[in-house]
Amino acid sequence: MVGSISLLWPPSEGSVEFGYGVVASRRGRGYAPEAARALVAYALTLPAVTTVYADVERANPASLRVLEKAGLHRWSDDGTTARFRATAPETSGR
Repeated sequence: MVGSISLLWPPSEGSVEFGYGVVASRRGRGYAPEAARALVAYALTLPAVTTVYADVERANPASLRVLEKAGLHRWSDDGTTARFRATAPETSGR
């Protein structure tokens, strides 16, 4: 096993949170950013989702890097927790 990743369903007002974890022996190999990119891309194709986000403790620099490498943007930071998000491109169908 490498780890796990999941959407925390159902979305609320178009936003859905996701979480992930990687077993210690598999960390640092690029699996988490790759999985996060894929899950975010998938989630943003769902009709009920316009924003995908993840919260991370600032004391966890590896997880901060995962979200940055996955292409999410930091949009909130209270000094303890940073929130990252990705949003769906504006389309006429949404």
